[in-house]
Amino acid sequence: MTENSLFTRLEAYLDLSAKRRKKKADELKAIIGKLKKKEKTLLAEQRKAGKGKKRETLEKRCRILHAQRKKGLKALKKIKQK
Repeated sequence: MTENSLFTRLEAYLDLSAKRRKKKADELKAIIGKLKKKEKTLLAEQRKAGKGKKRETLEKRCRILHAQRKKGLKALKKIKQK
């Protein structure tokens, strides 16, 4: 094989890696968007709920969703840096 064909194959391989990263980033963005939407609905529901166990449960779920969303954003940032 000539050098040019090797470089072409290498470029195609690296480009494939970039496509995989882009696909993964797009999937992550969609998931983060869904988490954000769910978090907002839970926050609204929490505000409507009176004091008590239901409100505490909703608050806990909101904190968990928020943490997961931040974790996803951090992973997305890491993917984009590569």
